[in-house]
Amino acid sequence: MNRLLRTAWTVTTARRRGPVGPGEHAVLPLRVLPNDIDLAGHMNNGVYLSIADLGRLDLAVRSGWARAQLRHRLSPVVMQETITFRTSLRPLQAFELHSAVAGWDRVSVTFEQRFVVDGQVCAQALVRMRFLQRGRGVDTDRLWSLLRVEPPPSDLPTWAKGWGDGARLPSPRADAPAGPPPFWA
Repeated sequence: MNRLLRTAWTVTTARRRGPVGPGEHAVLPLRVLPNDIDLAGHMNNGVYLSIADLGRLDLAVRSGWARAQLRHRLSPVVMQETITFRTSLRPLQAFELHSAVAGWDRVSVTFEQRFVVDGQVCAQALVRMRFLQRGRGVDTDRLWSLLRVEPPPSDLPTWAKGWGDGARLPSPRADAPAGPPPFWA
């Protein structure tokens, strides 16, 4: 229920935070809620990625992309994500979530998201997404055309350019038996 309420709040208050242009960061003010906390007394690591979803939603609504996504029935799906933690977020602590397009390749768009307190980064996530239309992938050239935007600058970190290849799983149409650990061998 917490995520549904936060999602509704993000969408209904997006207009107050103002529009976001291509290449700009959307800043979403948030607070660590009691049900975000784990047994160690700080925000649970899995909650960060759920909250990152809100940041991308806020960016989509404020940039106007959400309306175009609905009109063209585009569904963004996460392909890969990674997060690095620097400091913990404590119960009821206020923070900002900064979200922006970091770059793209032929098939995906990568978002950079930072959890910020008093101007200092507490955690940073990189999320690679594919946009689907009727269950089929949409190449980014066509995506930018459907969204009716000039693509923002693509400034992916060097390590992220090979990230997709190094962690790729077989296609959903191919066999992918689990087998004994280690799975990546």
